[in-house]
Amino acid sequence: MRIAKNLRADQENIKRFLAALGGGSVVLGTSKLARPSFFIYAHTFIREYIEEGFFTKEEYLMKALEDGGFPPNEGPVGSIRSDQKKCREAAALMLDAAKQWQTGDERARAEVGWATSEYTTTVCAHLDRLKNLIFPLLEQTITIEDEHKVSEGINNIVFEGNLKEGTEKYVKLVETLEEELSDWK
Repeated sequence: MRIAKNLRADQENIKRFLAALGGGSVVLGTSKLARPSFFIYAHTFIREYIEEGFFTKEEYLMKALEDGGFPPNEGPVGSIRSDQKKCREAAALMLDAAKQWQTGDERARAEVGWATSEYTTTVCAHLDRLKNLIFPLLEQTITIEDEHKVSEGINNIVFEGNLKEGTEKYVKLVETLEEELSDWK
């Protein structure tokens, strides 16, 4: 399916990011080496790449399923929207707690760990749901012509908003997180 193929690179970038973020969470829970700036910087990827980019692309998928008869707030479409909401909430909590930790509130450190774990778990489940539920449903629901329209819409997201600079900025951001994480080990 063309739609799944068009989103594959984004999903791979997100999985690489989640590995770095999860690694940061492990270090946070096992040593004093972790720093709040890591999690604050990681939120840039979350906000710009995932929330403003990937989730926007997913709206094309949800619209196609809704046009195919699926209800907007229940079933598979509602499930994806619920995942997105939970991701946004966990990311906001992670950022807020990291900022509190950065100002010296050591109690916020544990909250960063919890929010990071919640975020990574939710995004992983979300990506699995796309692969195992949403993509197969789209194949069964939409026509080839509609698939081309959805794919075109997804491809055009790259040229809007913060993704105008392309994915290179975000790959470098993940590399920076990976380098910082390796310094902690």
